[in-house]
Amino acid sequence: MNGVHDMGGLQCFGPVRPEPDEPLFHAPWERRALAVTLAMGAGGRWNIDLSRAARESLPPATYLASSYYEIWIRALEQLMLERGLVSAAELAGDATPAPAPADWRPLAAERVDLTELVRSATELIAPIAADREIRLEVDVPDAPVFAVADRARTMQILQNLLANALRHTRAGGAIDVMVAGRAGLVDLSVRDTGDGIDPAQLPHIFDRFYRTDSARTRDAGGAGLGLAIVRALAEAQGGSVQATSAGLGQGATFCVTLPAG
Repeated sequence: MNGVHDMGGLQCFGPVRPEPDEPLFHAPWERRALAVTLAMGAGGRWNIDLSRAARESLPPATYLASSYYEIWIRALEQLMLERGLVSAAELAGDATPAPAPADWRPLAAERVDLTELVRSATELIAPIAADREIRLEVDVPDAPVFAVADRARTMQILQNLLANALRHTRAGGAIDVMVAGRAGLVDLSVRDTGDGIDPAQLPHIFDRFYRTDSARTRDAGGAGLGLAIVRALAEAQGGSVQATSAGLGQGATFCVTLPAG
């Protein structure tokens, strides 16, 4: 590739100069732009490669005139237009939103039994944990614990957290999965005894492509989006996610909180 979208191209735009002490987001809307892009991708109509291709296919004038997250939004608009998820009139605010296509997978608010979800997810990874000599513990009540959530997307959250725990827990370690209710909320937690997280990095652990010296954030096998997707999907369902750790080598706990059902 040799165009305005390629920082290594021959368009004579000069080097990219990082902004000193650049914040992760320059305005509140940029955080929402990232969240809505990830949440829309969860609908299954495109993948991360198509999303990147949409950004790299914007007209050069549009690309150069847009800020980083404006590029993300413009690409998202194009993806939605191409797949019939929105019309040009709707984007312009001149029309009532049309019904979603039959094959679109929206976030659906339903009563989801998190105890059943945990048992299903852990059954799938139990052979992998055993092969790696990692103890897998499930601590859920005998009675159902319901959350108001989208079952498929909540399973995706849980699978991402379990994959993250497996990736950073060595042989002889343990992964605990827990469900507990409290005052109108439900906590879904994954705790491991793995690499741990430097407390100074905890505020950034869910940021897209964030990298530190911690082994936990050097995901050589992925795109660095797993935890960012967890946060986006949790927030899209009216929930939140929090990470805690006593430090490097001390393991970590990821707790997703959703409205109780």
